[in-house]
Amino acid sequence: MNIEALLEDLEAQGYFASTNDDETQSQRLFCRSVLVIRGNLPDIYLAMPLKGKNFIAGFQNRITKSSWLIIGEYSYLKAQDLGSELQETKLSINAIAQAHLIGVPLRLGVKSQNAELNGYITRSFSKTIEFVSFEAERLWIPTAQLNYLVVEKLSINSQV
Repeated sequence: MNIEALLEDLEAQGYFASTNDDETQSQRLFCRSVLVIRGNLPDIYLAMPLKGKNFIAGFQNRITKSSWLIIGEYSYLKAQDLGSELQETKLSINAIAQAHLIGVPLRLGVKSQNAELNGYITRSFSKTIEFVSFEAERLWIPTAQLNYLVVEKLSINSQV
C-alpha cells in the first residue's frame, strides 16, 4: 500500500469532478491548510486537506513524523489560506478504506468505546468496516462510530 498513490487517486478524482464547474482548474486555488474544530476535543491543523462525503482528511505534522489523518466528525472547518477553497471528493470513508486501506497498519478512535485501537482493516462494507486489532480481536465498526483513522507509515514495502 502506498499512501502517495492514494493521494494521487483522490486528487485525480477531485480534479475530474471539479472540471465540470464553470471555472477552470488553473483558476482555482485549493486550501493548503485547514483548522478542524471538533467540539470537546483539541483543534487540529491539517495540511493538504481533502473533504469527503463524511470526513475531512489531511496530514498532521508532528515533530517526529507526519501522519495522514481522517476525521469522521467535526464541528467546523476554517481554511487557513485566504481566498482558497477546500479540495473535495464524493468518496466516503468506506470507499477509501476498501480501495486503499485494507491491510494497512493504522490507529482508530471509536466513539462508543471512547478508546484508541491499533490494527488494520480487513474489509469494508456499505457503512461498516471489519477491523482486526494487533491483539487479534476482530471488530465490526460502523463508520458513523469512527472519531478518526490515523495512517502513520506513508508507504509499506511488500513482505517477502
